Amino acid sequence: MTDFQEFPAYARLDLPVVAAQGCELLLADGRRVLDLYGGHCVNTLGGGDARLGDALAEQWRTNSFVTNLLPHDARAAFEAAAAPSAPPLPEGDGWRYFCSNSGAEANENAIKLAIASTGRETVVGFTGAFHGRTAGAAALNDPPAGRWPRPPYDVRRLPWGTVEGIDDAVAAVVLEPIQSLAGVVDPPPGFLQALRDACDAAGALLVFDEVQTGNGRLGTPWAAQFFGVVPDLYTTAKGAAGGIPMGLTVARASTVESVPGNALGSTFGGGPVAMAAAAEVARRIAAPGFLDNVRAVSAVFREAAGRGAVRRVRGEGLLLGLELETGITAKEVRDALLTQDILTGTSNDPQVLRLSPPLTLTPEQAGALLDALDRVFLAA
Repeated sequence: MTDFQEFPAYARLDLPVVAAQGCELLLADGRRVLDLYGGHCVNTLGGGDARLGDALAEQWRTNSFVTNLLPHDARAAFEAAAAPSAPPLPEGDGWRYFCSNSGAEANENAIKLAIASTGRETVVGFTGAFHGRTAGAAALNDPPAGRWPRPPYDVRRLPWGTVEGIDDAVAAVVLEPIQSLAGVVDPPPGFLQALRDACDAAGALLVFDEVQTGNGRLGTPWAAQFFGVVPDLYTTAKGAAGGIPMGLTVARASTVESVPGNALGSTFGGGPVAMAAAAEVARRIAAPGFLDNVRAVSAVFREAAGRGAVRRVRGEGLLLGLELETGITAKEVRDALLTQDILTGTSNDPQVLRLSPPLTLTPEQAGALLDALDRVFLAA
């Protein structure tokens, strides 16, 4: 038989998962591991959510797939579910969305729309940024991801926290409202509003990459509501459909009214099953009490500051980074927590442990991390 194996792209942990239930992973040896990483912000509703499963099964039975050339009910249901949580816009404007399959695609499409809308070819990114691994998205990464010979547009990279360098050559300014992979780096006070003002003055478009900050993760539907700054475009993916591939590029109608519809396209993006999943996630995020729980759990995690080697807690909602004292790394703490049956994540900053659990995590489950940290640091 011909040898057939996966390309070794991932440094996998020795954690043989056989099932996922809510916020726990079930291992082959019978252990139950509390999942505080959530599949990189993907498992919005946790593993095996019954209502999401019912929505998927019903959509599969009713209409599993149809070309994007045809209308279907799942698309209309998603629009109805997503509209109430969308960032507010002035009277007469609205949001227009395009579906793809991933965050990288969503970001590339936002850049395409911005360039087409403004007629400019320079895009501003920031130090520490991560926007995906395709050519257009990776061009804004810092450090770069992938080995592309050249960026497909002119890139201008600015230090995180500065607005100098945004002029009338710039089509778009693209940023994560909170930089996740960089180590959960918060925006300096006033930075996002200053970017909004600078873009308005230069005629550039402000793009929020909400692949990780969106879909309720900050305790508000979107970063626009959390920070009080509304972009011209925003993107999301990961948790948008609770585990089903989905990318969304969302733009102000007034921003893209001059862009022809054939500027974008996707075979699978916006298929009925993905739309049904995204509609269920949007409904749950908008349900009374859901985001209250996100904020309550976040408050518990913040009590980690000052425990053992944890200097402080970065981030907001359930996108958090535990900044560690010099001399101990996030990888060491992650591995120690695994012996306590708790899964966390690392980042590009070796001193920051990342938390991005399902938004259905309970305060009691969050408290388990505090107890485990006490044991880990006591034993160190």
